[in-house]
Amino acid sequence: MKAFTVYQPYAYAIIAGLKQYETRPRRTNVRGRVAVHAGKAKDVLIPRPVELIIPKSTVLHYGAVLGTVEIVDCIPVGDLIDKLSEQEQLLGDYTLGQFAWVLQNPVMFDKPIPARGFQGWWNWKEA
Repeated sequence: MKAFTVYQPYAYAIIAGLKQYETRPRRTNVRGRVAVHAGKAKDVLIPRPVELIIPKSTVLHYGAVLGTVEIVDCIPVGDLIDKLSEQEQLLGDYTLGQFAWVLQNPVMFDKPIPARGFQGWWNWKEA
């Protein structure tokens, strides 16, 4: 299964259905169900408002596949910037020139599955 790595708390936000777009500097042609991996880095600077979106009681897991999500489209952020909620804007980089992967139907695993992540797309061998 194809997989991509995301910093926390963004990986959690995708799997919990709080984030409907993943913004990246490159377009993707990948469609269908993919694995969402939470990177190991814990010292990433997170804007304060993002901390308000994720419940304080949430336990964030690192270095693990948290679940899966479907990518159904990839569009330039300029095509949707005026349609985004404030929450969605806080959870992504909507600078012109970026691309938004349209995410649907997230599935959170009961237990995160430890895995080594990689930059870009990588193949995850399901446990």
